[in-house]
Amino acid sequence: MWGVQVIGLGMMFVPVDIIGRVVNDITAWEFGRFWIYAVLVVANEVLRFGIGFARALLNVRACGRAEWDMQVKLYDALQRMGLSYHDRESSGQLISRMIMDMRFVGSFFRTVIFTMMEAGIIFLVGMGYLFYKSWVLALWSLLMLPVAGWLIFRFATTARLRFYDVRQQYGDLTNVLSENIAGVQVVRGFAREDDQTRRFEGQVESLIDKLLSAMRVVAWNAPLYAAFITVGLAVTLFIGGNMVLGRPMDKQLLGMVISFFFALRIITMRLSWLGRGVSHAQRAIASADRIFELLDERPEIRDKPDAETLREGPGRVVFENVSFGYSGDSTVLTDVDLTVEPGQMVALVGRTGSGKSTLVSLLPRFYDVTRGRVVIDGQDVRDVTMNSLRSSIGLVFQDSFLFSRSVAENIAYANPDADMQQIIRTAEAARAHDFVQNLPSGYDTVIGERGVTLSGGQRQRLTIARALMKDPRILILDDSTSSVDPTTEREIHEAMMHLAKYRTTFVIAHRLSTVRRADLIVVLEDGHIAEMGSHDELMEQGGLYRTICDLQFGLAGGPAAIRDDTEMLAADEEEVEEETFADEEPID
Repeated sequence: MWGVQVIGLGMMFVPVDIIGRVVNDITAWEFGRFWIYAVLVVANEVLRFGIGFARALLNVRACGRAEWDMQVKLYDALQRMGLSYHDRESSGQLISRMIMDMRFVGSFFRTVIFTMMEAGIIFLVGMGYLFYKSWVLALWSLLMLPVAGWLIFRFATTARLRFYDVRQQYGDLTNVLSENIAGVQVVRGFAREDDQTRRFEGQVESLIDKLLSAMRVVAWNAPLYAAFITVGLAVTLFIGGNMVLGRPMDKQLLGMVISFFFALRIITMRLSWLGRGVSHAQRAIASADRIFELLDERPEIRDKPDAETLREGPGRVVFENVSFGYSGDSTVLTDVDLTVEPGQMVALVGRTGSGKSTLVSLLPRFYDVTRGRVVIDGQDVRDVTMNSLRSSIGLVFQDSFLFSRSVAENIAYANPDADMQQIIRTAEAARAHDFVQNLPSGYDTVIGERGVTLSGGQRQRLTIARALMKDPRILILDDSTSSVDPTTEREIHEAMMHLAKYRTTFVIAHRLSTVRRADLIVVLEDGHIAEMGSHDELMEQGGLYRTICDLQFGLAGGPAAIRDDTEMLAADEEEVEEETFADEEPID
């Protein structure tokens, strides 16, 4: 590749040398070699075209591959970051790094490196040609290099810092935009469109200010560099002209000076490209700094070098003296001791902020415990690979997130190799098959972004089907159905109970029927376990659980109301048992 580059760019000086020879022949009244010069010029340009085409292909392949590899690495690094990283980084900054910063770095790979490499090769080849023609003039021409280098270095140092600020501001602007798009219903509902527009306008104005600050550096550098190059050319032309005047009998000197001047002009023009390339390079380096900040970030949650695969087991879970905090000064869980036997259903109950969601997030290692350990079938979750750990845990979140893909692809997300029969069977178990059949293209219907084309109940049933497709040994459910009608609520509840069968299950409970079905109820208060036991046991104690039942489940009428509600729920659940669970086997 380098050989092709040097030959192709070195051929730029062939016409320059021929011009000098033509001038010498004209002054000597020798015209017999003109046709040879013409043939050489044409042949040189044809060869340059062919070599230039090959050179461009090689550069696109090499630079394009570097850009694509970096983009994939950046995306992969983002996927592997722990949830704590995503908690503290705004989505706008991450999107800006993935798109805007990669755009500038990609442009650097595709064009700037190519241009700067050309300028470097032309400088080396050209200086060789100049010394061949006249070492005296060549030494004079080299006198401008220290000043040119100083200008470039001083510019680069200042420009890099200012373009970094510009990239940061792009991230802030993108964050405002992404927030507004995600919360468009809230904005419209509170009639705050004008306020959001003013906020966006403020970010744009800040971006313009920082961009102008960076461009002032570019604006000063370019004319200074051009003026200095012009002075260098004038000095060289003056000295060369004096050499010709001082040696009138040397018939070759005029052509040499002319060739030298044009060759020096080619070199200085490419060096000016180098100056512009440095300008673009500083923008790319500022973006690369932000990209490498992400690439250099070590995920807080990662596999140990000697991590093992989670062994097959029934699904026994133990929390041993577990404490956890999201930051050094904040403790969310304190000294939690809990043992869940295989196949048990545990209902987690507590007021908002008591630590229910945090406790279950420690199972798949979304976060690591501050003290103590979490054990699954005798293995500390920190000692096993995250892939094997998370492959054994099914998750149904309160936020029923779906991808903008087909229904079948969303259900099979946990098992991409599943065939259509498996997908349909799983959808039936999740009570989703009937409504999917009524969609325009059935299982091939493409769901809108975040599943906006479906109702809340439909989205939740598809997320249950997705978890069921995984066939996990441990299940984490957020039993939240407050936003759906009673019929849909019952269908979702049936699907969740089917999913929980034969599996160790943790349920963040919002329904009394779910709580009563649980083998063990764990009541959390301010990050510690306040009470544990069955529904009847805890109600008899008359403690925190009784208070939560009265407030959260609407049982303020006392024991009689509880008894009546319980009888109604028991009848409902007997019907569910007959319809859903009789003689069923786990989904493969």
